[in-house]
Amino acid sequence: MMVRQAHHKTKIAIFHCGFIYSGGGERIVLEEARGLKRRGYEVEVYGPTYDAKKCYPELTHEVGVKMFLPSFIEKLPGRFAIRMVATSFLAPFFAFKFTDVDIFVGANQPGAWLAFCVAKVLKKPYIVYLNQPNRLLYPRPIDREYGWTTTVKDYHLLYRLIRLVKPIISILDKISITSTNALLVNGAYIGGVIENVYGRQTVDAPAGSYHQPINKLRLNPHIIKRPYLLITNRHDPQKRFDYAIRALKIVLEDYPEVSLVIPGPFTEHTEELVKLVKRLKIKNRVIFLGQISEDELQSLYKNAAVYCYPAPEEDFGLGPLEAGGWGVPTVAWNHAGPTVTVKDGVTGFLAEPYSVKDYAHKILTLLKNPRLRTKMGRAAWERTKEKFSWERHVDILEKSILDNM
Repeated sequence: MMVRQAHHKTKIAIFHCGFIYSGGGERIVLEEARGLKRRGYEVEVYGPTYDAKKCYPELTHEVGVKMFLPSFIEKLPGRFAIRMVATSFLAPFFAFKFTDVDIFVGANQPGAWLAFCVAKVLKKPYIVYLNQPNRLLYPRPIDREYGWTTTVKDYHLLYRLIRLVKPIISILDKISITSTNALLVNGAYIGGVIENVYGRQTVDAPAGSYHQPINKLRLNPHIIKRPYLLITNRHDPQKRFDYAIRALKIVLEDYPEVSLVIPGPFTEHTEELVKLVKRLKIKNRVIFLGQISEDELQSLYKNAAVYCYPAPEEDFGLGPLEAGGWGVPTVAWNHAGPTVTVKDGVTGFLAEPYSVKDYAHKILTLLKNPRLRTKMGRAAWERTKEKFSWERHVDILEKSILDNM
């Protein structure tokens, strides 16, 4: 995609809901900032909340993430919720910090609200990027089932607070999103959902991945024996790791040498997963690594046999693309976001929702057929390069920025 060249002094501010864990939404913002900086833009990234140790430490340091308010309540319970509420309430007053900014990008809520307020005060343009509708206002069925307590307790507090003033928050949410100069969304599936909720035409700007030089891959010595399956989501109940763990139990009956590797910071939900593994008597075949570095994560992708994406209601999901960038096929459900990121029978398999038996069968098909696994991995790599690269994502974002300045 060809885009116009911006003046070298063009300044962009990106506002996101927060940086307190290593999630897909956070990754997208950080890659946007990194990509725009490489193209000569001056970019600042802000969020109401920030935890440098838990949210992509290497990337946030490189990009230079900042908070709107001073950090002086680090040990206070509920500090993330307090910061988010206070920042949202004071949004118009932050305009003085951004008088030299040319255009604002609001990523999710309250990022969109913050961009709306500051842009309106300064009479400057802003665009919005959404991974999903505001889940505190429009929770998915799985959010209603599991709530927010085991994810981030502060979000549960926010949910309870928002319920008290939901009609007002709903109006402000809709105004900040429908008033934008352009509404970008993370893929066609969630784009349709967002258009139905907000009644506003969207621009498809799916997240991306880096396509790695798979022809030159060399396996480095690793403490984890191959073959192994890989999951890289946050340890939240909404991600339903239990589906993959139960599928592994079935897989082991026919393929006893395989393991399941699960990196990521431990949460309260991790304890439940460990208990499930023990009950199924497969403790020696499931490896919980804890938090790892970006280099270690990429090494895990590179050497995985199959990538597992068991989350049932994801808007998009970066995992299948990151795995595809290393030439690794994915097994996911034939529902929601993975129907965009995984081409069934080509770059992996989409199992029948939510049949653990079928999920296990799809994994076994790949494990038992190395040629098919290699073929699908190559197709995943090519599709990632052509349709889901970070370069293409930043192309679309840059075009929207230039079209609305």
